[in-house]
Amino acid sequence: MNGVLVLNSDYSPLNVTSFNRGFNLVYKGKAEVVKSSDEPVVCGIIKLVRPVIIRLLNYVSITRRRIRVNRHRIMRRDHNACVYCGNKKDLTIDHIVPKSKGGGNTWDNLVTCCITCNSKKGDKLLSETNMKLMKKPTEPSIFSDSVGQSLQKIWTEYQKSF
Repeated sequence: MNGVLVLNSDYSPLNVTSFNRGFNLVYKGKAEVVKSSDEPVVCGIIKLVRPVIIRLLNYVSITRRRIRVNRHRIMRRDHNACVYCGNKKDLTIDHIVPKSKGGGNTWDNLVTCCITCNSKKGDKLLSETNMKLMKKPTEPSIFSDSVGQSLQKIWTEYQKSF
């Protein structure tokens, strides 16, 4: 695990940073370790804790930015499979509500689709076809987009502890 989850002083999540940056924040006294790994950091003859979740001591005010929509992120969100049939070959992007009928380029309207299903759906709404989505598209959070499974598991366990 090479990422460290950074919490604001009010325990709200800020971002995921590298291990080196997280360790330096703790070492310089700007953050405290909330959860540490079982593996220590060995520096010569001393063993230090390996941070997994840290909390900043001073509050940082930020404006939340939304994750931009792009082809790569949509395909990663949909696990590189067509949301209509599950096919993993010849993938493209489909608008659930076509642009000609008012659909936009948003997380809720774009899905991964194979060429066959995209041709079959064409310029129609889902209600006009017999096609159904296997799962509803959602906007990912900054953590699901950038965090690996191990850190996501730790974050979930941390949330359950409250």
